[in-house]
Amino acid sequence: MTASICDSQTVPTMGQRRVVLAEVAGFCFGVRRAVEMTDAARREQTGRITTLGPLIHNEQVIERMRRQGVETAEKLETIREGTVVLSAHGVSPAVVSQAKSQGLQLLDVTCPFVTKVHLRAKLLHEQGYQVLLVGDKGHTEVRGVVGAVEALGGRVSVVSSPEEVAALSLGKKVGVISQTTQYAANFSAIVAEVSKKAAEVRAFNTVCNATDELQEAAVRMARQVEVALVVGGKKSANTRRLRELCEAEGIPAYHIETADEIEGAWLEGKQIVGITGGASTPDWILEDVARFVNAGELPADWRMHHPDE
Repeated sequence: MTASICDSQTVPTMGQRRVVLAEVAGFCFGVRRAVEMTDAARREQTGRITTLGPLIHNEQVIERMRRQGVETAEKLETIREGTVVLSAHGVSPAVVSQAKSQGLQLLDVTCPFVTKVHLRAKLLHEQGYQVLLVGDKGHTEVRGVVGAVEALGGRVSVVSSPEEVAALSLGKKVGVISQTTQYAANFSAIVAEVSKKAAEVRAFNTVCNATDELQEAAVRMARQVEVALVVGGKKSANTRRLRELCEAEGIPAYHIETADEIEGAWLEGKQIVGITGGASTPDWILEDVARFVNAGELPADWRMHHPDE
């Protein structure tokens, strides 16, 4: 299975409109790598293959993988045999140790950019900094980074806004890192707030390039259209942020997973429709959405460009 394989379904269509696809949209390098590594293991290995939680934040991709024989388990304890695939968002060292103790084979598809966040967090702790992580509490990636530092006997404070920093008790030395899918501007604002309170601040901007590319392209697209359809998993943080950015440009923007969620009222009176997709959104779903709003056909100028390409 690769990002180019089509798994589209027949969906109703609407009248033809002008469709503007964001210059960069869909699968990023880390997601594409995780999907391809898991598919290769499915084809080449014997025995059961189970992902620990969703491999990526896209239910349609997960369901297709399930049909092809890749299972999903929410808890490591329930995986009794075979290979466990660790999330592209990363896991804590404790999860790796437990999987090994259960006699499971490991397939670690953690995005290299997420691994970089782990390394930076551990470095800051080892150098004596109080570690702050700009991120969404409870997100898979955030739990993994926090666990990496806790395995060294440290702790991480997770913050999502400058206001949260203002309420924290900070020491003299503070290190700041970011979840890969955060807003770069929010990261900078939090670092500025930390700098008001700490004598020594060391910050690593670990927002990945793909996130920046997707967000910048979404904003450019939104400035050209009357309405935006932002396609991606409902649990995808980076997709939610793309919708927020489009809406901030003064147009209605709707977060959908598939074309059949589109409501006719959204497009009523709109002749220019923008489309973008989060980093876990495959080409075939974006193509379905484009066909839906373009009378069943892909626009003649349809060209997909992914981040990091």
